[in-house]
Amino acid sequence: MEQIQPMSPNGIFQYKLPPSKSHMIRELMLASKSSEVTEINFQGTPGEDIISMANCLEKMGVKIEKRTTKWIVYPPKKGLISPKGAIYCGNSGTVARIMTALAATFDSEITIDGDNSLRNRSNSTLSSCLKQLGCEISSDGFPCTVKGPINPKDIEIDASESSQPISALILCSSDFKSAMNLTIIGQEVSRGYLQLTCKIAEKWGLKQNIVDNKIELSGWEIITPKTVKIPSEMSLYPMAILLDNLHQNLQVEIEEQDIDELLFNTLELLEDPDINMINLRDASDIITPAAALMAISSGGDIIGAAHSKGKETNRILRTCELLEKFSLSCSTKKDGLSLLGGEIPKKPNKPIDTHMDHRLAMTAVILATYCGGEIMNPEIVEVTHPDFLEMIKSLKILQP
Repeated sequence: MEQIQPMSPNGIFQYKLPPSKSHMIRELMLASKSSEVTEINFQGTPGEDIISMANCLEKMGVKIEKRTTKWIVYPPKKGLISPKGAIYCGNSGTVARIMTALAATFDSEITIDGDNSLRNRSNSTLSSCLKQLGCEISSDGFPCTVKGPINPKDIEIDASESSQPISALILCSSDFKSAMNLTIIGQEVSRGYLQLTCKIAEKWGLKQNIVDNKIELSGWEIITPKTVKIPSEMSLYPMAILLDNLHQNLQVEIEEQDIDELLFNTLELLEDPDINMINLRDASDIITPAAALMAISSGGDIIGAAHSKGKETNRILRTCELLEKFSLSCSTKKDGLSLLGGEIPKKPNKPIDTHMDHRLAMTAVILATYCGGEIMNPEIVEVTHPDFLEMIKSLKILQP
């Protein structure tokens, strides 16, 4: 439990972001399957999701030398080995799906598991694909036990709920013994993450591209670029915008780095004080701070976020609950939220349940800096941003 007192900070505040977990998890995966050493450079403290990925790979024979601003990855000389015992993926759906696909390349049983939040998340799309590819998989969720190897053949995969299953198959395709065509069906969501997967894989030697919603996957040689640089986690940028908008005399500064175009366009809209509709088809991760921003500004509708129901929590429902606890008017829709707008947060009467969702927790803490509040399980923010709470507490030095 964390008691947040209302603050009135005045001055310039540097909002420091952690390294991007989306980039670093993918780079770690490919570095572990290379035949040479790779140096991964970054700024900030890697979150627990990244640590979970590293732990999984270390169980498969990878050595990772962890320094303050860089990790050095030493892949096993004879390739990854089947782990002894279950692979624990913590809170990360990305890690769990990548490891599920990786496990399917082995001719042995491998169990994938995680925390209670992960155990409540579906893995049915990837599970269905792996079964079509000849694998045995015990469950459409977690924990699950997987036995391969994958027998490549042409399949369709539904991308209307998540792009992660496609990314997982792409990242593991270097082990495929023959070619397969993957046809993407349904209205794609989170397209920026799939584009990121392709961009990173191409850097490591993948030649195929997605053309007309099809991608051909076959065995390929993973060649390390020797050194890679991880950008900051720009999906947390809306948290900084929210903090800036809540406190009139605070000027929040943040260094903008490598960011995909789809997310960039959404973030630009968020900075427009008159925006009254935002489509989160490609940025559902930001629904909670985006809703809080609209609640304290112009109000309006968030659409295109139906797939956010399958995140760490049902973020449509839980975001609405959170805002209402802070006396911010909100209603749920099938694919998003409606915000009245023009309101200010008020101190909640009861402790705020974060439901072990890091983005709910960060948004709650930031709202509480304005009006005060008691936040349950705030440590869940360490999944992506280990330095978040200390950074927010440092606002006290800017008090007049």
